Order: sequence, then structure tokens, then C-alpha cells
Amino acid sequence: MTDNDPHYTHLSQLVGWTVSHPVAIKYEDASEYDEPLYALVLRKPGNNHQQMLVTIFRDPEGNGPGFLEIRKEKYGK
Repeated sequence: MTDNDPHYTHLSQLVGWTVSHPVAIKYEDASEYDEPLYALVLRKPGNNHQQMLVTIFRDPEGNGPGFLEIRKEKYGK
């Protein structure tokens, strides 16, 4: 990926943040979501009041809950 890649730019927003905890969000007024949406609460190190919510969707349009692959392997450049 390069700086010109829109996926790289999008994912770069997460750099420097730390995962605090997972959450499940149930929208009572949205009948299309029978299942909760899952997300990660991120915090900026040194500033616990600054938070970001990373919601895991099935696709970019947000059609329901999705899947996040977690790999326990090291990535090197």
C-alpha cells in the first residue's frame, strides 16, 4: 500500500490508537439489524478522554454485522 491508496489512507486513521475494549451495539429502532453491530473502542494513549469507535461492518455500505480477521503473525516490511 502507498499513501495514494484510499485503503491505506482510511486505515492510517487508526495509527497511534490503542484498543480499549469491544462493544456490541443493538439498535432498537432499526428493524433491519436483528443482530447487534460489533465495534472496538479505541483510546489515544495519554488521553483517555479522546476515543474513537471502529465499527465492523459486512461491507462499506454497512449492511449488517460483519467479520474481522485477527491474525497472530508478525508483519514486516
